[in-house]
Amino acid sequence: MENKKEMRNWLNEFNLTHPFVIAGPCSAETEEQVLKIAHALKDSDVSVFRAGIWKPRTRPGGFEGVGEIGLKWLKKAKAETGLLMGTEVATAAH
Repeated sequence: MENKKEMRNWLNEFNLTHPFVIAGPCSAETEEQVLKIAHALKDSDVSVFRAGIWKPRTRPGGFEGVGEIGLKWLKKAKAETGLLMGTEVATAAH
């Protein structure tokens, strides 16, 4: 977004009557976890469900997220709840 006006225009497309809320687990660890949390949030004021599936680390060998399989979990959560989905994109390969 080039400026605040563009950001406001983008947010206005949601026709929100409450704050724009993004919520979900820092790391998606299992399909069951993702679905359980998404279902718990579906009737709340959450605008976007977000779960981290790629976790860049400064220390090699640490948990780096579940990766691509997590996209399937987010797709299933969207189909079951109707929530918008989000995750971080750490590299162009993602």
